[in-house]
This record gives sequence, C-alpha cells and structure tokens, in this order.
Amino acid sequence: MGLGFIDWLIIGAFMALSVGVGVIFTKRASSSLSEFFLSGRSMPWWLAGTSMVATTFSADTPLYITSLIRTKGIYENWQWWCFLLSGMLSVFFFARLWRRAGVITDVELTEMRYSGKEAAALRGFRAIYFAVAIHTIIKAQIILAMAKIMDVFFGVGKWQAIAIAFGITIFYSMLSGFWGVILTDFFQFILAMTGAIALAVIAVKHAGGLTGLEGRIHSLYPAAHYTDFFPPTNGHLFGPAALTFIAYMGLSWWSKYSSDGGGVIVQRMASCRNERHALIGTLFFNVANYAVRSWPWILAALASLILFPVAAGQDPDMFYPVMARDLMPVGLKGLMVASFFAAFMASMSTYLNLSSAYFVNDFYKRFLKKGATDRHYVNVSRAATVVLSLITAYIAYRATSIVGVFKFLIAFGSGTGLIYLVRWYWWRVNAWSEISAMLSSTIVSITVYQLYDWMPFYEKLFIIISISTAVWVAVAFLTKPTDEARLIEFYKKAAPGGPGWRHIEKKIAEPHMRGKSIAGDVIHFTLGTVMVYGYTLGIGKFLLGHSTEGIFWCISAILATALLYSGLTKRGWDKVYE
Repeated sequence: MGLGFIDWLIIGAFMALSVGVGVIFTKRASSSLSEFFLSGRSMPWWLAGTSMVATTFSADTPLYITSLIRTKGIYENWQWWCFLLSGMLSVFFFARLWRRAGVITDVELTEMRYSGKEAAALRGFRAIYFAVAIHTIIKAQIILAMAKIMDVFFGVGKWQAIAIAFGITIFYSMLSGFWGVILTDFFQFILAMTGAIALAVIAVKHAGGLTGLEGRIHSLYPAAHYTDFFPPTNGHLFGPAALTFIAYMGLSWWSKYSSDGGGVIVQRMASCRNERHALIGTLFFNVANYAVRSWPWILAALASLILFPVAAGQDPDMFYPVMARDLMPVGLKGLMVASFFAAFMASMSTYLNLSSAYFVNDFYKRFLKKGATDRHYVNVSRAATVVLSLITAYIAYRATSIVGVFKFLIAFGSGTGLIYLVRWYWWRVNAWSEISAMLSSTIVSITVYQLYDWMPFYEKLFIIISISTAVWVAVAFLTKPTDEARLIEFYKKAAPGGPGWRHIEKKIAEPHMRGKSIAGDVIHFTLGTVMVYGYTLGIGKFLLGHSTEGIFWCISAILATALLYSGLTKRGWDKVYE
C-alpha cells in the first residue's frame, strides 16, 4: 500500500519545520564559533541529554538491531549494549572534566594536555582523522540505512536516495549551526520514538500479540536462540558466541575511539550550562539510550521473524522498513516515514556540524588562517560541511552492510580507546603516545581486515588492541614527558585526581587540589551500570513473560538507583574537589 495524501502532508510538514529552524537561527549561529558549534554554552541538561539520545538514534539503528536479531538473536545486542560501560565512565568521570576544560571540540584538548610541536601536529592530524576518516564511516553507515529505507518506500536508486536524504539536512545544518541541531534533535527524537513504538505495537499485533510471542518464535525456529538474552554456550563454555560476548564486554567498550565520551557527546557536555548539567544530561542519555529505546526495536524485530520467516539470501537490514511499509495504515505510515527522516537528520546534522568543527577549529583556524573574524570561520564551516558531505556520499554509495560498517568502525578505532582514558589520569602519557596509538591502530586494522578477513571478530579486536597498546605504552616511556608547566596548568583546570597525578600534585601550591580521590567515581560508575542494565534487562524480561527474572533485574535497578541518588546528593552533584 502506497503513501496517501495525509502521509505526504505529514512528511512535508516535518521537512518544512526543519528548514524553518535553519532559517530562524541563521543569524544567531553566525555570530561566533561558540554559538555555531556550542550554542553559547547555555544548554540545560534535559535538552543536552535529549540531543545525545537523538544523535545516537539514527535511521540505521532500528535496521541494525533488526539485522542483529534476525541473524543471531537478542543477545547480539551486547554488541552495542556493552558501550553502556563507557557511557557510565562519561557520566561519572568525564562529563565534569570536559565541561571544566572549556573546549569547543574534544580534539582541542590535545594542546591543553600536551606540549611542543608534536602536540600541535597531533591536533591537526586528529582533526583530519576524525573529520575525514572516522566521521565519514559513521555518516556512510547512516546514509546507507536511509537509502535502503527510501528504496523500500519510494523505489528510488541509491544515488537519488543519497541526494534527497542529504539535501534538507545539509541546508539547515549549514545555516543554523548547533542551535538548529539541538532544537531539531528535540522534536526529531519525539517523532522518531513515536514511530518506533507505533510500529512495534502494530508488528507484534500482526504476529499474534505479545503473549506467547517467544513460544511462536521457538516453534518456527526450534534450533535457534533468537530470544536468548545472553549468548548460548551449546555445551561449550568458550564457544564462538561466548568469546564474542567476552570481547564486547571485556574489550570493545574501553578500547573504542570514543571511550572518554566521543566527539558528539563531548560537544553536548561542553555546551551545558555547568558541570552539574553536564553530568545529569549524560546520565539521562544513558538511561534513555539503553533502557527506553531498546525494546520497541527489539520487539518489532522479533515480530519480523514470524511475519517474514528467515531464508537464505535475504538482506536482514530491509525488514524493518518493509514492516513499516506493509503494516502501517495511512497517516501512521507518513508518520513512520517522517520518523525515519527525523532519526536520520538528527544524527547526520550532528556529525556534519562536528566534522566541520574539527576541520575549522582544530585545523583551518589553528594552522591555515589565524586571526580572522568569527564570521569568516563560520562561512568556512558551512563550506566544509558541503565538501565533507560529498566525500561521505561517495563512501556511502560503495557500502553495502550496516552491521559490517559498524563492526569495522569498532575495530578501526579500537587501538586508541585506552589512551584516551589514561591521558586524563596518568601524567606520563604524551603526544607521541597518542600519535603512535592512532597510527598503529589504523595500520593494524586495515592489515587485519585486508589479509585476515576470515578471522572471527573477537580475534581481530584482540590483535588490534594488543599491538596498538604495546606500541603506545612503549612510546610513552621512550620519549620525553609533556612539559611540566603544561601538566600543572592542565591539572589546575581539569582536576581529574587519582594516583596517576601524584607526581604533579606535589608541585602544586594549592593544598585543596592535592590528594583528590576517584573512589567515589568508581562507586557511582558501578551503581549506574547496575541501574541501567537492571532496567534494560528487567523491562525485556517482563515484556517476554519472564516475570520472576524481570522482578529480580528491576529490584536490582531500583536499589542501585536509590544508592546512587543518595551518594550523589551526599557528595554534591557538582562538587569539584573532595
């Protein structure tokens, strides 16, 4: 069934609203780089947190999760659920540090933390590395999903889909800067979640209802494990599925290039009004990202197993939009298409804005043209948005698998994650350490994927992390440390604390800045992790009829919530020093 008049009206209204936001905020975004990239550092926690959720909810996300479940089962969601651990690090260790640092981008921290020409070179290298390499891969994954969705609904070719999907997003991102991104994120998230919930309800109803859904799946696929929450062992404690799970939980979350927050999350932390808003906003994001968003997509994917039985040669990415096209009535179908565009535009506009921030703030302004007016830099940012978009469009045209792109991205940046954590808490890390980590990770990742593509994912991940870590640790000890004056200045500004800074603390005159413990952060990190995993798994168990297990997980989450709230209130949500 095609789109009706009401459907087209809803889609058109959404597009007009997005363009309108771009036009309204053009003047304000043009006033300065801080306004264009950080909204003047005035963001409240609820708006920053919602924007974080919207940014990570793209058009590719429900397709990706449907593909995971149709190929293996619920348990394969640990491929992204594992990143809750790094998310909780961001909440309790890094949100306040990033806000204190006062940077526009995470790359800008490089010259704040390190010294010498190597620090400047690293900043420029990272700016291009993220703007052109990492972000191009991420945006290509998002565009690939939108192209598949538009193929299902409109029957357009890949190039045409890419051009249409990019058009409006580039327009309002280029005009309104971060203000347009944040505000459109807010209503785009509401629209995207409304569409996801509506499709989940309708798909489950067509599949026979929620009651007995798991049993019907088991009867169709008696040998499969589609509804398992944890990987099956099949009698082998360390079988392939278990080893992959161990790799996700033991390696992926801390080794990823965004282990200390990542560019898009850091940008929102830095845009908050103060440290308290940064912490609460990031905590809200993690609760919503895992406990709230997961289950509408998972339920729709489980329903697809009944409505569209698994067969060889299928593209599992396609079934989510196919369900939306075939099951949604007129009106709701237009809402669903608009929600796909909303999810796409929320993520794409963020990465377009941040990519241009890296290029302009950390490369063009720093190395090519110093001392120009803010208006000049904003205009260059807009031009950079267009150029980087064209590069992404080409890469997206060449890509084929959403899951494949995602797993390559995890592996590609996996050798750098540890150093991004350690640089905050160990004074001995220097610019050469970080340079060597990035270069070795890139070289080893490409080599492994070119020569050993047959190798299981967990083996690839282990090789990349092991070699890259050995390289950067050796380089840290073989090269000169960062200038002591720079380290003291950085510590006074960020005050991360921990035993790794004792050497520098001895040289700081202010006694209140010495001996800062991170024990409280560790406790809060643990409670936050238990809380969100408890709600995520508890909700899922209840939905699939496992009440006893659901009660266990939810009680664990509630207890962790109470202890966390008590601990944060007693310590002070925005207390800088202990």
